[in-house]
Amino acid sequence: MSNSSTPYDDSFRTLLTDCSRLVIPLVNEIFNENHDENARVELYQNEVFISNGDDRKRVTDSNFSIGNNCDRYHIECQSSSDGTIIVRIFEYATQIAKLTADNNGNRTYFNLPKSGILYLKSTKNTFDEHEITIVAPNGHELSYTVPAIKIQSYTLDEIFKRNLWFLIPFYFFNFDMDDMEISQEKIKEMQNVYRNLWHKLDDLVELGQLSEIEKCTIKAMCDKVANALTERYGNVRKGVEEVMGGQVLDYEAKKIAVNERIDAVVKMFSLNKLSEEEIRSCYPEQFEAGKAKYLSSLKEK
Repeated sequence: MSNSSTPYDDSFRTLLTDCSRLVIPLVNEIFNENHDENARVELYQNEVFISNGDDRKRVTDSNFSIGNNCDRYHIECQSSSDGTIIVRIFEYATQIAKLTADNNGNRTYFNLPKSGILYLKSTKNTFDEHEITIVAPNGHELSYTVPAIKIQSYTLDEIFKRNLWFLIPFYFFNFDMDDMEISQEKIKEMQNVYRNLWHKLDDLVELGQLSEIEKCTIKAMCDKVANALTERYGNVRKGVEEVMGGQVLDYEAKKIAVNERIDAVVKMFSLNKLSEEEIRSCYPEQFEAGKAKYLSSLKEK
């Protein structure tokens, strides 16, 4: 089994870290749930040790909870059909269950997370769900379902209608690289799709549904995914650069600015001269992150 990380895994984790609330509609879609889209997403350790003769550290794509719900969620982003995804899902799930184990006398509870799969590539033979069955030493069986969604099942209109903005960077998987490489017309069609997409993201920012940093992160991850997919397609890559070039740099600049504002909130708290409401009025978007960082620094002292 490969332990290597792909640009697609990296993009998934970046979105989860920098735009964590955007994963909520995705969770609702995969697991048929109804979480408030403004609930707090709590991220947990996603590095686990898997022993295959050597203790190698692997990084899961996600390990998080939403709001006051005690359920853990674990979604893996799968970009190839290597036949090992369900084994990895179970390996990661059991590691997460170990971290949350609850002892009660002579009984220990292992709570498996709700696991799901995002297939970036799929065929007619790709399953909509997988079943994991555990056979205990006494012969008893425990089965549970791992649902899956496929990026190829969603149009951009559906993505926007369902607030599945987390999926936007992976939409590029729906284009046929071989066809575009030999057709300037298809490259122009792809470019028009993304120019319209940028306008739609700008509209969401104006409506207050996305923050500026969320928009920049989405656009930067679009660039990252597209560049990885077009590595062997010179004509397509040139077309991508024309419509996406500079998005990663813009994202990095915006992220630096946001981090500076968060540090400013921390400093205001440490000076203890302003009320929380006064601090919030100065930096409304970064207030919660700055307050959390300040409280965390107090615990470390």
